[in-house]
Amino acid sequence: MLLTIGNQPAIGICGSGLLIAIAALFENGVIDHRGKFKQNMATDRIRAGRSGYEYVLAWGRDTGGKEDIVLNEVDIENFIRAKGAIFAGIKTLIEEVGLQLGDIEQIILAGGFGSYIDLDAAMAVGLLPEVAPEKVIYVGNGSLMGARMSEMSNHIRRDVVEVVHRMTSFELSEVASFKDQYVASLFLPHTDMTLFPHHGRRVVKAKHQ
Repeated sequence: MLLTIGNQPAIGICGSGLLIAIAALFENGVIDHRGKFKQNMATDRIRAGRSGYEYVLAWGRDTGGKEDIVLNEVDIENFIRAKGAIFAGIKTLIEEVGLQLGDIEQIILAGGFGSYIDLDAAMAVGLLPEVAPEKVIYVGNGSLMGARMSEMSNHIRRDVVEVVHRMTSFELSEVASFKDQYVASLFLPHTDMTLFPHHGRRVVKAKHQ
């Protein structure tokens, strides 16, 4: 069954939907750690397409465009590159300040994508570090919220100035370890499965069912 915004026929897939789809395919053994489809599965949804093998998310008869909506290996490869860069950036930043992923006390997700991201799926594919769900909070449009709060309070404006003076930055491209972190992140969820013990166990369990 397809669920869409406004219960209209599907016409494509959004970013958060792409994340959930890839996580589900991976955890159910349809794709491997490299994002490649397992071609010996007993389903007509996996087939050879113009961009390699693909998975039919929705048949044309059920879509608004009357064409099959598919997810191919090129789509998945591009996704893995993007999520790999994000995770590598997080891990590099954490380690450059002398901490480890296990030291994370809170993750704040902002922006449109952050408002609708499925936390479990994000950890399953290695987009976000595996932390307890209660450590993650969603703030929506954080920049707009901050601007409004600054307009309404002198105290908050002073806090903003203080935070700006305490901030520092560095170029990831200039950090020697970032490239290694990025390459290690180009798998689902990662080459180091000890970073994702909970989701790693779920994948192993699905393979043996």
